[in-house]
Amino acid sequence: MTTLQDLAARLDRVETELALHRLAHDYCVGADHRDPVRWEAIWTADAAWETSSDQIFTGIEAIRAAVEQQWQAFPIMQHATANHTVEIDGAAATGRSDVVVLAQLRDHRWIAGGGTYEDEYRREGGIWRIARRRVVRPFDLAPLAPSDEPVYANEPVRANAGDADEPHQ
Repeated sequence: MTTLQDLAARLDRVETELALHRLAHDYCVGADHRDPVRWEAIWTADAAWETSSDQIFTGIEAIRAAVEQQWQAFPIMQHATANHTVEIDGAAATGRSDVVVLAQLRDHRWIAGGGTYEDEYRREGGIWRIARRRVVRPFDLAPLAPSDEPVYANEPVRANAGDADEPHQ
């Protein structure tokens, strides 16, 4: 027989998993939409963001400065995470997710890349945050073709702004 205590524990686990998945999404949304409030809210005060083996940003101010440098380098970024798994242990948890990133360079060329994030999470005051995010297995692909203007989902892709009547194949 399921007790009220069993149901409460199961509900806590489900809510925890949803909160941790939300963190992975908020990381992407905060970075891609240049939303510093959302970006800062995902991290613990002492968080570490390890973007490579020789670049580790520790603390909210350093992490914010690092993402602001990315915003300067890439006019447009689009992150997509998948395969997010979590292991919960009380007020701590770990996670792993794969990421694909598209970023536009200042010269309008696009680059595609991706990798895997390994995370450590902590619940503080009832709120889950990222305590450490490590980028592993990164890969980069050659730049993609330039894009001089936005492409909207309801319009055909164009070769460039000068070929408005010719859809890109």
